[in-house]
Amino acid sequence: MIDYLNLEDVAVQRGEKSDLLARKLVANGCYLYLWFDNNRKHKAMMLFPGVSKKEMDYEFDQGTYPLTQGSREALIKILNRGENTTEGLEILIESDDGFKGFVTYQVRLTEEDKSVCVVVNPDDVAKLPPLPKSIEGASVQRGGPSAKNNFQISEENYHKNKKSNPELHKIFWRAFVHLRDKDEFPVEPQYKQVWETVYNELRAEELMRDKKTIPRKRKHDPHDHIEVIDPVYVPAPKLQWIISGSDSRISDQGTYSLSSLPPLLSKLKKNPPKI
Repeated sequence: MIDYLNLEDVAVQRGEKSDLLARKLVANGCYLYLWFDNNRKHKAMMLFPGVSKKEMDYEFDQGTYPLTQGSREALIKILNRGENTTEGLEILIESDDGFKGFVTYQVRLTEEDKSVCVVVNPDDVAKLPPLPKSIEGASVQRGGPSAKNNFQISEENYHKNKKSNPELHKIFWRAFVHLRDKDEFPVEPQYKQVWETVYNELRAEELMRDKKTIPRKRKHDPHDHIEVIDPVYVPAPKLQWIISGSDSRISDQGTYSLSSLPPLLSKLKKNPPKI
């Protein structure tokens, strides 16, 4: 289980304001999360097609839930005002509806709840510009009370001796170009948005198969190299890729982690592949 860090504690340890820390993380394409500490009821409203937008008491499973893009920006403004309310923020929840499989829907918190706090992924914090000294003592949000976590900011060369599939470079570059060239995309897409675009394509394909519908040919992965891919908000997201021979047998396979994508995109920007 990943040890999420309390945003306020990390900001204190870094010696910067929490809204500035949150802004840096969001600018890097990172998610911000809400931590629900216990299985108690919360006033909230489900925002899902076909569901009445009525305030109800929801009981969330203990754990972390990613904020929507709009709520990430809203939270930064809230923190900038010196407030820490969670009222009005919206989270993403993935659940099995029993019919179509796993679906993602939004839930808006409709009242302030002091038991809910904002947390961040330590891997995301580690990718921020290094500080003069390591972060020590940041509160950890896990399956129980806060604990001490010696969190050392460092860059490790963990890409050595890993299998590589050059086709993945083209897949992620297609997704990057797709986002970059969209009229409604005013800024350069971040690595998590690129990953999420590839994930959404495979997720849509899966839903079509569930409906007994023949899925369309993949746009970003036209040769179907990606077998399975995690959404960005799960701990340590990764994908599994395969290469099939002419006889449809698997000739090679491997995994690729989200953490490897930022340096790859930097490399591709300098030397774009032909797609």
